[in-house]
Order: sequence, then structure tokens, then C-alpha cells
Amino acid sequence: MMRRLFIVEDDPAAALAVRAFFQTEWHVDEARNGFDFIDDVSRLKPDLILLDINLPGPNGLKLLASLGPLVREIPVFLTTARSGEDEMLKAFDLGAADYLVKPFSLKVLKARIDRWFEKSGRVLEIQVESAVLKLSSGEIVSKQGVCRLTQKELLVLRCLISNEGLIISRRQLIDYAWGYAYEGTERTVDNVVVALRKKISESLIDPEVIENHRGLGYRWNVKNSTG
Repeated sequence: MMRRLFIVEDDPAAALAVRAFFQTEWHVDEARNGFDFIDDVSRLKPDLILLDINLPGPNGLKLLASLGPLVREIPVFLTTARSGEDEMLKAFDLGAADYLVKPFSLKVLKARIDRWFEKSGRVLEIQVESAVLKLSSGEIVSKQGVCRLTQKELLVLRCLISNEGLIISRRQLIDYAWGYAYEGTERTVDNVVVALRKKISESLIDPEVIENHRGLGYRWNVKNSTG
């Protein structure tokens, strides 16, 4: 499965150069500004975002901050024509995966991206019984067809799988999928897990792969899964 790269760059020539370099290995999407950034990220579900800081409208740092907890899930590589240390430090404080000053070598960019994925150990797909969970696109592919997950279902699933073997509390799942400022009840998590289990069951997977530990939280049961 091809990874998905989302380029947010107002310079068409720069975006075209990146597209041409990566398009044999990545599915590439582009935007010229960040006015619809969050909607685009939600719709595209990219595996990596290449985000220019100097954009018309909200700049790259504001867009990075707007991702909230998603910044822990989607690596964001910031690019800029400026080389100020303060801006770089702010970018990393906001959760940027990397920071590149223009002009930069596309070969170096690729090497840094490859290195990031290698170090992160990011899993894009996991097979459970006869189905495949696509953790990038948010789909469960089985003999029953393709079942699509909502954004919250996908985030909860990613959090559980990335912490396999550990019991994750409802509060931890809320912080991960909704953000630290969320003031709703923990029942919200239970509702998402119920919906997620239903979709898992409809895809011919034992829904008990998500274990409910009463009073503690949920755990991904790996005994029937292979990465």
C-alpha cells in the first residue's frame, strides 16, 4: 500500500518538484494554503505532512498547533525560507517531526523521512484473523468488503494497537483522540469502542480483540493478530 503525502505549499514549482520526486512511492496530495487544513487532513488521512511555514492566511506554525493530538499520530515536516533558531524551537515545541530550511535536497528530505519511519516503527497495516486493518486510511478490509472507520474510531484503534499488551485508561484514550482540553465524559470512549467492536465483528473478527477491563480501561488482545 502506498503511503500518502500531503504537501501544503503556496509555491507551485516547489510542490511540483516534491510531487515528481515522491510520486512513484507515495500518493501525493497538495494544497496551496491552510484555510481548509483540518478538513483536508481529516479527509485525506495522510501518513506525513510537508508543511510550509510561510503560507497565505494561517501560517504553518498555527496550522501545526491546530492539529492538537493528531500531531502525535501524523508526522509533520515543516519547511521555511527562514533559518531563525526561535522559529525552529517553536516548531519542535508544537510537535514537528522535522524542520528543513529552503532550499533543501529532495534526496536529503527522503532520507530524513525514511529515517523517521524507521525510528518510529510505524505500522501501516496489521492482519487480524482473515481481515486487514489499514491504520493509515482507516479501513478494515475483509471478505465482507471494506468497512470505513470514523476519525475517532481510527484514533482509538491506533492508540490501542500502538500500546498492545497494555491497559489504556479511558482518560488516556480521551487525551489521545479528543485532546487534553476535552471536557466530555468517559462514556464517550465507551460509545466509540462499542461502535468499533461492531465494525470489527462485521468484518469477521472476534470483537474481543479489544478487551474491556472493568474500571481500568481497554487493551488490544494480540493473541489472534499478526503484524
